[in-house]
Parts: sequence; C-alpha cells; structure tokens
Amino acid sequence: MKSLDDYPRMIEYFTIEGFDRQMFRCERLRASLSTESCANNWKAANDGNEKRAACRSCPIGASHAGEELASCSPLKGSLTCARCARASSRGWLLDKHLCVSCWNREREWKTGKNAKGSKPSKMRPLDARAIRISEAGAVRILARPRTEHPEELVLAALRDSKGTVTFMPNKTAGLQVRQGSLF
Repeated sequence: MKSLDDYPRMIEYFTIEGFDRQMFRCERLRASLSTESCANNWKAANDGNEKRAACRSCPIGASHAGEELASCSPLKGSLTCARCARASSRGWLLDKHLCVSCWNREREWKTGKNAKGSKPSKMRPLDARAIRISEAGAVRILARPRTEHPEELVLAALRDSKGTVTFMPNKTAGLQVRQGSLF
C-alpha cells in the first residue's frame, strides 16, 4: 500500500485559525476534514457503516488510521459473487461466496440434473482449486472445493481480505518443468 509520502501533490495540509487540528481537502467526500475525522470515517466504513462506504477503500484514510497494510481494493467488503463477478441484488451471498444464481447452478452440477430433470449442459465442470496469497505479510492458502475458474479465488481474496493482498506463485512451479541444456 502507498504511504502518505507517495501522495505529496495530492494532499495539502492546512490549519484553521483557532482550531488546532491538521486539516486537508478530501476529494472523495468533497469536504475539508481533520486527519482524525478521516481516520474515524475509514474505521467506520471498514466496520460496516454503509454511510461511510466511500471511505472503505481509501488509502489516505488507511494511512491516517495507522493501517499501512490495509487492503484498498474497490472490491473489499462488497457483495460481489466470486463466480460471475456480479453484485448480489439480494444484499447477501450464499456461503459468503456465491450469488443465488451461481449457487443454484452449482447445486444442479452436484446433483447432475437441473430443474427440468435433464443434465446441465452449459456449465463448465467445477474443480477444486487453491492459490497462495500473502495477506498483510502472512502467507496462507485460499482453497475452494468447487470452482469454475481460477479467477474466482482471486476475486474472493480481493473481496474478503482486510489486509493488502499479494498473489504468490506456486512454490513448486519451477520443479514442474525441467530446463534442458543450453549448449
């Protein structure tokens, strides 16, 4: 994540006579804020306050709150289905991962028949997949038993992670292909 030093021309701090707080102009809110109120807005947005949703992915608010490794992904905390990448119209996700439509297609794939009793024909096979990520410096494996494509895990990581996410290569990728001799 970028620190405040990376935004030298964007943020100009000032003080108001008789008011002992450091102020700046927030372009997201189109307002002049103190650094403390900016930090409070960012914390409230990340605790689920939808009135402060504009502050959720703000790197300036994260820096004012002292969170240098916070995720600033625009997907963070959203209700975006990991499989179809559409926002949930119902205000929730099933298994905290899929919209109702994708969940129904997965159920049809598991049972081997759709609502009409025939085999689902337009859906890609679901496979178990896993990716390695570093979330705020801590390495972990994100795995799902049934996924349609690898991007599903990437979207889920960006949506669900509180810290900065770095995608890591497979640690055995170099061992899978032997390099031949060069000469």
